[in-house]
Amino acid sequence: MRSALSSGEAERLRVDAQLSIGEVARACGVDQSTVWRWENGVRKPRGVAALAYAELIESLRLRSSSTDERETA
Repeated sequence: MRSALSSGEAERLRVDAQLSIGEVARACGVDQSTVWRWENGVRKPRGVAALAYAELIESLRLRSSSTDERETA
């Protein structure tokens, strides 16, 4: 997850999935500004919120890869 944040992949996945920062924040139980800080490298996710964010990013990654596979088939 941290490499996804530092590379910008996490934000790209969120945007590609058409999720707002607010939607991600609610899913992780944090404030919108917290997600913004994560995506911009100001802070690193920790604790329960980090686990929720990691699960969300992984699900978006899987969704993205299955969409890519369908588009190339």
